[in-house]
Amino acid sequence: MTPCPHRLPRRLLATALAASTCVAATDGLATQAATAPQLRTDPARRIFPAFAAERARPGRPSAPADVLTVTNCADDGPGSLRAAVAAANDNDEIDLSQLTCSRITLTTGAIEVDVDSLTLTGPSRYHLSLDGNHLDRVLIHPANGALTVKRLTIENGRDRATGFHVSGGGCIASAAFLYLDDTSVRSCYAGGEGSYGGALYAYAVTLDHSIVSGSVAKGVHEDAGTAAFGGAIFTYNLDLTASTVSGNRAVHEVRDGRTSYDIGGGIVTIVGGNIRDSTIDSNYSEGRGGGIATFNPLLLSNSTVSGNVAADGAGGGLFMRWPSTVRAVSSTITANRASAGGGAWVEADGSALYSTIVYGNTADPTGSPNLQGRTSLTIAGHHDLIGPGDGSLALPADTLGDDPLLGPLRSNGGPTRTHALAPGSPALDAGSNVDGLAFDQRGAAFSRAYGAAPDIGAFEQGAPVLEPTAVPGLSARVAMLLAALLGGAGLACLRTRTRPTVAERPPRHR
Repeated sequence: MTPCPHRLPRRLLATALAASTCVAATDGLATQAATAPQLRTDPARRIFPAFAAERARPGRPSAPADVLTVTNCADDGPGSLRAAVAAANDNDEIDLSQLTCSRITLTTGAIEVDVDSLTLTGPSRYHLSLDGNHLDRVLIHPANGALTVKRLTIENGRDRATGFHVSGGGCIASAAFLYLDDTSVRSCYAGGEGSYGGALYAYAVTLDHSIVSGSVAKGVHEDAGTAAFGGAIFTYNLDLTASTVSGNRAVHEVRDGRTSYDIGGGIVTIVGGNIRDSTIDSNYSEGRGGGIATFNPLLLSNSTVSGNVAADGAGGGLFMRWPSTVRAVSSTITANRASAGGGAWVEADGSALYSTIVYGNTADPTGSPNLQGRTSLTIAGHHDLIGPGDGSLALPADTLGDDPLLGPLRSNGGPTRTHALAPGSPALDAGSNVDGLAFDQRGAAFSRAYGAAPDIGAFEQGAPVLEPTAVPGLSARVAMLLAALLGGAGLACLRTRTRPTVAERPPRHR
């Protein structure tokens, strides 16, 4: 095994690199270090378990085994959420949707989910919050299945480890699979000699139409070096869809003569994963990887990485630690900052960019603002727009380099914020659609290809909105789902009744 040249204590590195990323990437998970720090005394029920082998993702039951209803907003006692979770069996659902209060404030500590799989369902993330009260985590799940949280806000969780102990998952910590659906997680904190996930720690994290924001992973110790991994999320497997990770920080307490290793202001994923139709923005690392740090292959599709900062290290937007690679498709990486590789830092051959913008990032005077590698590397792909970068990187022959004229990051429709293209942008009609995407980052119903060809980046200018009457007898939601399943050809068919004629359609300004 090749040594990993990092500046943090070996025990912290062993925990973070549980997937053994100092050797070549594998399809599965490697064994986690047997000496991984425990967050519980029972070796069979701990948040940092010793993974003997890759773990199969549990299927979601078509119906819960039983539904337990929460009838009041008390911290404990009959009818409370805590009592319902304690009474639950495997694969049950806890129903909070009938509550009329806006907040459940925990005063006696985190709620522990001891069954393997459980679902918590609220009325809406805008109407009900589970509040950790800055005293403890909100949820802890030291089990083997899947914890699912739907239509809730989880906030104000705190995990502060003392001495030579580590913290993780300031709001939710799970030894297994964590699914968040239409859920917000915010204002969480994890601090310790090593801190893993200011908001979320789990073996695998899946976010769908969810938001993780305003959370902090902080390395804190009076007399030792520290590490902070993932201001928002630390996980082994990552899967994000139509979600936002924004305004999180991986930082450390400054101590004279003590070192720190801070990485992944937004996300650290050890085995890599997938980010689709999502925005990673305004995250901050005092070390490397302002937005995302990955130690194995990552797919970035139809997504935006914007305004992230690696204050004292490489990779403002993306930090691709060897041997990881990135496959970026129809994505936009802009306004990020680092000491080197302001947009992205890569260390291994094999990365590819397709119809992707990497422009408008910044780096220190000795670094390259957009793309930079440790050595001479070849970036595969086509139809990209990439600003000035590392001359030792070989880019695709058809790469454009002019200013794409990006608008500010804001809501342009859809569940996540994007950078629109201004009229006259060289990215207009200059891209490709290598994966046959039906929609741009904003999702249904913004077509991925509009005009002579797709635009470069995550945003398609002038993308038409499909109307509910596109197919007689079908609802708009069903029409969108069919279009997504059928791809570009299906989208064109569903659109035939509503797309205006040339005479009716206003000109598309360039």
